[in-house]
Order: sequence, then C-alpha cells, then structure tokens
Amino acid sequence: MIILEEPIPIPENAPNKTFLYNRQLQELYWAALNLSLTSRDGAIQDADKVGNLDAVYVVFTSNGTANTEDTVAHKLNRAPVGYFPVRQDKAASLYDGTTTFTSTNIYFRTSVATVAWTVVVF
Repeated sequence: MIILEEPIPIPENAPNKTFLYNRQLQELYWAALNLSLTSRDGAIQDADKVGNLDAVYVVFTSNGTANTEDTVAHKLNRAPVGYFPVRQDKAASLYDGTTTFTSTNIYFRTSVATVAWTVVVF
C-alpha cells in the first residue's frame, strides 16, 4: 500500500513553484504523522497504544472452557468504558463477564474455547 506518491520534480520556471513545494512538504508531514514507529515488525502486541485514541490493544487467549469468565489485564490505568474485537483465530463471540471492569482488569467470556483475541479496550 502506497501512503505517499512519488514526488514530482518541480520545474524551475513553474509559476506556482512555492505552492507546489509547500504541498509536497505538507503531504510528507501528514504521512510522517501517520507512521507507526516501532522497533519490531509492526505486529500488534499486548498493551500497545491505539494511535491517538485513549485506548490500548489487549492480546489474550480465552480459557479452555467455553462461556467461562476470563480475567484479562490491561494497561489503560482507568476502568474501561468499552471494547471491540479486531482479530480472532476462530469463529466465536466475545462478550462481557459478570465482574465489573476495573482500572487494571477487564472480564470477558467467549462462546468457544481457546480463541486467540486481539481487542481494543477504551
């Protein structure tokens, strides 16, 4: 996926040379802001921040018994108000456990045993 197209050389005699130059700099600036700078291969890992959102990724595998509560630690430093799954390795549903979310843990239930989940917690 190309985020930024190849820069087109600006001719020396272009009447709007400054405008074109500023436009290229602006596109480069916005592309740089949207980069995810990590020291690894770019794979989502547990407790990674979700862009500019007040949210974190939580990566976990549900327990070996379906429809039982899993306690999952998060690093949001406050009680979450919601979540949405972004990746899973099996067809399954993720839903709230019976325990209230805390500033350190969130509680899930999964309709199928041992599902690997990636969830955005916010």
